[in-house]
Amino acid sequence: MCYKLSNLFFGGTVDLKAFVDICHKLYDRKYVVGSGGNVSVRHDDLIYTTPTGSCLGFLKEEDICIVNLNGEIIKGAPTSETNMHLKIYQNRKDVNAIVHTHSLHSTALSIVDKKIELLTPEAEIFLKKIGYVDYLPCGSLELAEEVSKRNEDVIVLKNHGIVTLGKNLLEAYVKTEVTEEVAKLNYLVNYLKRI
Repeated sequence: MCYKLSNLFFGGTVDLKAFVDICHKLYDRKYVVGSGGNVSVRHDDLIYTTPTGSCLGFLKEEDICIVNLNGEIIKGAPTSETNMHLKIYQNRKDVNAIVHTHSLHSTALSIVDKKIELLTPEAEIFLKKIGYVDYLPCGSLELAEEVSKRNEDVIVLKNHGIVTLGKNLLEAYVKTEVTEEVAKLNYLVNYLKRI
């Protein structure tokens, strides 16, 4: 199902159904497996986020956690990457949604130190430029601080995955799709050059 950009926020509150639908799409497209990855949206001073240890493919509206911008938990047990989400929101007033996945091809390229080339017009338009962060432990404050220093809307975390940022959740999701698609294309092009 396609959403209008405005449909991810609804009547002054977060559209939890759309949030859950996006999480299910991430799982269905294999951008996340098991309990990997996390998603959040900002609404005023509140952050709605996926819970720690959750499988995004089976997320329900009532599972969504809420923290404030200071990290105080209002509801649930938020993702172990909460610090990363909070630091990004604190440093980037233009960002209202974050998607973090362990997308296979993007991660594989990071492991072998290959940057993702923006080979298609779609990648150039939607991604513009990709940032890179060296490996730091998952959930660490160091990782959160390094990611939040980046000014790109797509950030590759070495040996870990990608983080995409948007004005809304659909925009962040689309950047995830385009990043992984162009990463696959990079893989294929590099393979075909060797034949």
